[in-house]
Amino acid sequence: MKKTILFLPIYLMISVVIYAQSVQISLNPGYSTQSFYSMQNGETQNVSSENWDIAFSVSSMSSAIRINDGKNVRLYSYTLGDTTDWNNINAGSTANIGPALYNSETSWSTGAFDLHQTSQFDLGWGIYSMITHHVTGDSLYLIETINGNWKKLWMKKLASGTYTFRHANLDGSNDVLVTIDKNNYTNKNFVYYSLDNNSIEDREPVNTNWDMVFMKYISDLGMPYSVTGALINNNVEVAEANAADPSSYTNYSAHNFTSNINTIGYDWKSFQGTYTVDPNRCYFLRDMNQNIWRIVFTSFDGMSTGNLEFNAAQLNSTNIDNSHKDKAFAMYPNPASENVTFIYDLNKNSTLNIFDVSGKKVYEKILQGSGFKTYTASLNNLDKGIYFVIISEMANILVKEKLILH
Repeated sequence: MKKTILFLPIYLMISVVIYAQSVQISLNPGYSTQSFYSMQNGETQNVSSENWDIAFSVSSMSSAIRINDGKNVRLYSYTLGDTTDWNNINAGSTANIGPALYNSETSWSTGAFDLHQTSQFDLGWGIYSMITHHVTGDSLYLIETINGNWKKLWMKKLASGTYTFRHANLDGSNDVLVTIDKNNYTNKNFVYYSLDNNSIEDREPVNTNWDMVFMKYISDLGMPYSVTGALINNNVEVAEANAADPSSYTNYSAHNFTSNINTIGYDWKSFQGTYTVDPNRCYFLRDMNQNIWRIVFTSFDGMSTGNLEFNAAQLNSTNIDNSHKDKAFAMYPNPASENVTFIYDLNKNSTLNIFDVSGKKVYEKILQGSGFKTYTASLNNLDKGIYFVIISEMANILVKEKLILH
């Protein structure tokens, strides 16, 4: 009987670090700013956290309205009447307010104004019409601004992408009607408003240009409490992990990813006279392009400086296929015993990394770009076995190959 031997390409899956850096972020003394951060491009915007009171969602399908609760803006429902009572609200009305309303800390789509929904079409601050597709405001609010001033406020409607709202001092002075058109901010998540300055604030980067924002927000610790931490963007997911050595831990597939915006949050640190960072904690972040990043926090100074630091590393689940050869790269001999010569044609300086099967980096070399070149590596200090060669330019993988040492 004739036997057929079928040779199959070998596929192996490993998680390796292809790009790593130490990151310093400053929210400045008193956490007076907030920082929008991109894992790929670094800090994209550092802006004042003290120039706004209200944030309006500009997503086409959203009516969410949030407040700057982390910086002490407080919102209260007016419970003594409906919108016809606008002129009856005065300085004495603050004595008849209920509990403060706060944003959701797990979802951008639920703000303080969106609470107390009583039916399918009740969106909190207003009622949605299936006929007109408008939201008509049916509630009055009292709000304490970031500067400690009291205002009365009526979110009147959201129609054809335009918010209309009214605010005034409690004595009726400075009565202002404001319109904000979502269409002017289509590449953002929110547009912001300062009640004291009567000004619209366009203060976010483009919503595809950041993965997380460091800021103050309210967390439920048995009672509402202002914390400082990281909230992730829409379409970003994070998994939390604990490991003996989080700076070398790469097994992100063993953990569950979630889109809850506070998955990183604030509790990677604790305060006992001074701030200490959890030495066993790391986070894996999957960005909008499905890249995986490991985040390990290393320091937090507190409100005296607002400074924090973390290590960020891009991981890559790499399918190594020994049947594939890149035309701009070759290495010989393979299998090898000691020395391996690499022939390559690169446009820019790049990094040659060699990993073992556990994903541990065992060799690194900067390769000079610009034309065909050769480089011979002495690998006689490595054990026999299977290794993986990855050449990358910053976070971009150019070459992936399997190497056998015997």
